[in-house]
Amino acid sequence: MAENNFFYYRGFPLVQSGNEMYYGSMGDKFVTKLTIRSSEKLHDVDIPTKVMVQLVPTGTEEVDLSKIRKGEMASLYEALDTAYVWLAKELF
Repeated sequence: MAENNFFYYRGFPLVQSGNEMYYGSMGDKFVTKLTIRSSEKLHDVDIPTKVMVQLVPTGTEEVDLSKIRKGEMASLYEALDTAYVWLAKELF
């Protein structure tokens, strides 16, 4: 059996590659894509200051376009919190 080594935030997996993060499971109908657009250095650590959040469908079936959401947040915490609300609303 394969071991699941993903980082989880509020019950959904979070995977990062460079400035992009995917929050949610690819097996679900939707995931959120978080793109870090700008950041500031604080004590040798990059702190995101603009994060684009997009709710995107994972499947090939037709999706109601009114469910597709997009927004820009001022912090990574705000972006993850928004992504959680959007995912929970669509999946539960």
